[in-house]
Amino acid sequence: MVLAGLGGVAAGVAIFLVVLALAGPKSTEQASTATFRVGKAESLARTVERTGPMLFQDLLGGSRDIYVQHLGGDQWRAFEAHAPGQPRTCFLRWQPASRHFTDTCTGLTYPADGAGLVSYEAGPDAEGTLVVDLTTPQ
Repeated sequence: MVLAGLGGVAAGVAIFLVVLALAGPKSTEQASTATFRVGKAESLARTVERTGPMLFQDLLGGSRDIYVQHLGGDQWRAFEAHAPGQPRTCFLRWQPASRHFTDTCTGLTYPADGAGLVSYEAGPDAEGTLVVDLTTPQ
C-alpha cells in the first residue's frame, strides 16, 4: 500500500517536471526579462477548463510558484501560489468543486480569479500565445 502511494507521488513529480521543462523560458533573453511564453492560449484555456488552474514553479529564483488561471475569453490571471506573508510550504490548493483556493496552513480561501493574492500581468499576445510577465507584481 505504501509502495503504491510512493509510486503515485513519483509519477506526479515526474509530470510536474515535464510541465516545467515545457513551460519554462525559451531563451536567455526571455529569462532575463522574466516574461514567459506559456503556450497557445486557446489550447491552454481548454486545459484549464478541464483540469483547473495550471501551477508553475518560478524558474528564475525557484522560490515563487504561480498559478495561471483562465477566466473566459481573453481574460487570464497569473498569481502567486502562496498567500501574502506565508512561507513557500504553505501553498494554495485548488478546490474544483467549490472553485476556490484554500491555503494549506491557515485554511483561508481565495476566489478563482486570485483576488487578494500577488498577481502578474497575463494574456495572449498578437499571435495567440499566452504570456506571463513576472517583472512587476500588481
